[in-house]
Amino acid sequence: KAVSDLMEACSHARANAILNGTPTDLVIRAGDGSISVQPAGGGVSGSASGGSVSGSTPGGGVFSARLSESIVIELAEINFMNIMDLEEARVRFSPNGTCYEFRMVLFQPKTGERRLVQTEVTTGLVDVESDPRKFLQVLQ
Repeated sequence: KAVSDLMEACSHARANAILNGTPTDLVIRAGDGSISVQPAGGGVSGSASGGSVSGSTPGGGVFSARLSESIVIELAEINFMNIMDLEEARVRFSPNGTCYEFRMVLFQPKTGERRLVQTEVTTGLVDVESDPRKFLQVLQ
């Protein structure tokens, strides 16, 4: 469910940016595990990395979900910057279909399963890798 929600959020952000012709953000709040899609902005850029911290309030977006408490986020990066300690981070999707580089590894301790969810920057499409042998090096 967590992977599905994350993929759906990215899909909504990409579609919204393209169809409305305005940048759209996937907003990730580590504190409560919420993800949402909102119009771009509301954050203060965290350098050229694209990560941001913001005081904007939840809601007003086109999609929102909350990751299960049983899911552990082992890695979260935007443009190769670790966002694990940020209160809020934003992955920008542009009207031309591109997006920030985004990677997240989700871990389910009960089953030992891991999934790498990542965006392809030139298309804004999401890819999921379920074979940890192909991505465990990113955790090291």
